[in-house]
Amino acid sequence: MTQGQRDAEHLLRQPEFLRFLSAAIHAAGIFGQQVGADGHLTRDLSFLEGRRSLGFELLHMAHAGQPEQIRASDTQALTTLTAALRQTLNSQDKPNERRRTRNDRYADLPDTDADA
Repeated sequence: MTQGQRDAEHLLRQPEFLRFLSAAIHAAGIFGQQVGADGHLTRDLSFLEGRRSLGFELLHMAHAGQPEQIRASDTQALTTLTAALRQTLNSQDKPNERRRTRNDRYADLPDTDADA
């Protein structure tokens, strides 16, 4: 095992790295391109493809830290991609659960039953 593989193996065990990897993959535009409302690309296509290429390279560098059996069966690095996305989704702050309080909107009205 090379030093790069050992480093990647160590990094893959860190949840912070997986969240970083997920953010880098999203920033690279791997999941889709940004297209203007008129259908034209807002940037030069070669620039966008260069970013995507770097995103894939980062993903494959991190994938080198997976065990040999996983690397051999998953040449597209989907296992590493899934791990990064899961870590990001599972660590997002969950919205505070609202406590149900009695919302008595008629509390300020006089009690009509008492007058009768």
